[in-house]
Amino acid sequence: MIAPASKQTMNDAQRAAVEHANGPVLVIAGAGSGKTRVLTARVARLLERGVRPDAILAFTFTNRAADEMRQRIVATVGEAARSVWVGTFHATGLRILRREAGHPEAWWPARFSVYDREDQEGLLRDAIRGAPAAEMPTIGDLLGRISDAKNALVTEAEAERAAVSPRQRRIAESYRLYQAALRAAGALDFDDLIAEPVRLLARPETAARYAGRFEHVLVDEYQDTNHAQFRLVAALASGHGNVFAVGDDDQSIYGWRGADLSNVLDFERAFPGAAVLRLEQNYRSTGNILRAANAVIANNRGRRGKQLWCDRAAGPRLRFVLAADETEEARRIASFLEERRNQGRLGECAVLYRTNAQSRALELELRQRGLAYEIVGGVSFFQRREVKDVLAYLRVAANPADAAAFWRVLNTPRRGLGEAVQSRIERALEAGARHPLDGLRALVEQGSLTRGAAAAAALLSLLDELSACVQDPVDVLLHRVLERTGYLKSLDDLPEREAAERKANLEELGAAAAHFAATAKDPGVAAFLAETALVADVDRITDGADRALLLTAHNAKGLEFDSVVVAGLEEGLFPHGSALQETRELEEERRLFYVAITRAREEVLLTAAAWRRRFAVDGSSAQGGRVSRFVEEIPQDVLDREEEAVPAWSRGGWTGTASGRGARHGGSWRRDDGEETSGPAHRTRAALAHTVGREVFHESFGRGVVVAAEGEGTDLKFTVRFGTRVRKVLGRFLTGGSDVH
Repeated sequence: MIAPASKQTMNDAQRAAVEHANGPVLVIAGAGSGKTRVLTARVARLLERGVRPDAILAFTFTNRAADEMRQRIVATVGEAARSVWVGTFHATGLRILRREAGHPEAWWPARFSVYDREDQEGLLRDAIRGAPAAEMPTIGDLLGRISDAKNALVTEAEAERAAVSPRQRRIAESYRLYQAALRAAGALDFDDLIAEPVRLLARPETAARYAGRFEHVLVDEYQDTNHAQFRLVAALASGHGNVFAVGDDDQSIYGWRGADLSNVLDFERAFPGAAVLRLEQNYRSTGNILRAANAVIANNRGRRGKQLWCDRAAGPRLRFVLAADETEEARRIASFLEERRNQGRLGECAVLYRTNAQSRALELELRQRGLAYEIVGGVSFFQRREVKDVLAYLRVAANPADAAAFWRVLNTPRRGLGEAVQSRIERALEAGARHPLDGLRALVEQGSLTRGAAAAAALLSLLDELSACVQDPVDVLLHRVLERTGYLKSLDDLPEREAAERKANLEELGAAAAHFAATAKDPGVAAFLAETALVADVDRITDGADRALLLTAHNAKGLEFDSVVVAGLEEGLFPHGSALQETRELEEERRLFYVAITRAREEVLLTAAAWRRRFAVDGSSAQGGRVSRFVEEIPQDVLDREEEAVPAWSRGGWTGTASGRGARHGGSWRRDDGEETSGPAHRTRAALAHTVGREVFHESFGRGVVVAAEGEGTDLKFTVRFGTRVRKVLGRFLTGGSDVH
């Protein structure tokens, strides 16, 4: 006999969801409201009511979530629950396709392969070989477009009929060739694992067979479903309409990968007669955290609306720190974590940021203080592939005998110097070459290379050029590496989001090099490499479990901590610059911030930098940014603000008109007391130390980076490095921050 599910620990809203009768229901489950408990109890209740275990299908978004749900159900109702279908959308689709393989309606063989990303890239590259390169989008772009089409259930034939422009026709043709190659290989890709079951279920015969198989379909994280996933759920529930969807429109943060918020907003239209229930009691966070979260998310228009509440005390107010720059921001965060370590609570702390590149300054500061941490959803900054690739060029320039660095750059980016050339170099080493670079030089000089001779000669010329410039400041040489190697261009072959992430990491590396060159006694390459080696070569701290987690806000979804830091709260960073012009994208950024602060159980620290060093292909820069609008949307009676001696304009939030803060006026910044400032010349003495490392602009010398500052008022002088030249300039002849164009 199946044991009854426990109802004593549920609140009224949870109990209503679990006890809901047949028919479609949407459960709007706020952050920390116990949705996993409700889903598990719902399955247990269905089993109590006599529903067969194998007639229950539950969709999750991760294998981990599926395993957790399965274990909870088994622990609640016993071994009979193991027959319940619990799995991700892709795993469930695969299971259906395996069952249907060999059926007249299915084109795939019984032992079909599932191609991963690398398989897909190779297949597509071979399929479109011979197409004019000038007309062809990158492989990454093509695969992204094909994926979008499959998630929208658009076939290759439909894509070709809809194509109008030459580019659209080229993409559609590539889609057709790619799909033909998949079929010839007896393979499907990950998108097919959902799209093909939907097409199968659109056939009356198949639909009839599955109509009675599942009596109840449950979906976790429903706000993250795309169109194809919605269609799969609808098809599997078409015979009975028993859909139990649990999600939170305020936590929909994956629109960039196809999640369709309208699946939640238009649920009643898709499933007529649906009930909508809300779980609003929060069991995680303090009252002040929930007040802040409710106030921020209320600014979104595309939502159903709810109000999180709790029985807990208000707790401490949220804290906001506006630091002078990202280095000072990292120091403040490290001090916050240090206090928690001293209390034995470091393991319950997390630092969240918008992009992985932001971890660089944090990691350096945490390592210097001996604070244990772990990167989640990524690798340590200086261990990231693109960072190590570019640093390898600097290492070979500084030390031609560095064999490990040479092997890394030999065919990175790809230049036709593959395994055959590597084998020849290894034989040259056996014949007496001092190191691999020497071996390659000997092969070129002897003319013994047939394939790859031109590429090898070009690489030698490049490495010689870099070696000749090794005395330049490290950021100058780094810029040369990025410019001359073609490394940045090679990233364009990756999917757009991955390419942007890697380029952001290289921008952050450039910012680190610029800061080092501006502040270190020895601004050269060897000194910089020595410093980065200390970070790159130290293994992750593994003694004990008391470590802070560093992760993006996206990766924090589903997690919770006692203490949460949200860093980089500046307009253009969080919210991200790409989202500022579109209401839909800006609202997703606000939902992401909402997710970030609702990860906290006890306390939240918000941080921003008035100036943040950035790096572009044409050199380094420091950019001023305004405080994120999300900070300004938090009720001031639950927020403690701490703003250091920073430019007044950076404090004013996104509108720049808040009382007591600066506002843009013509070519200068005007404070509320009427005094105008025009760049570094009129900054306060307390802020002088923070000008070092920032970008300024001189009408004759162009862009430069401040190395030192002295004097005050109209006699204020700055030592500025313009490229390879260093000059002293009166502050009144410089502009900085947003005045630099």
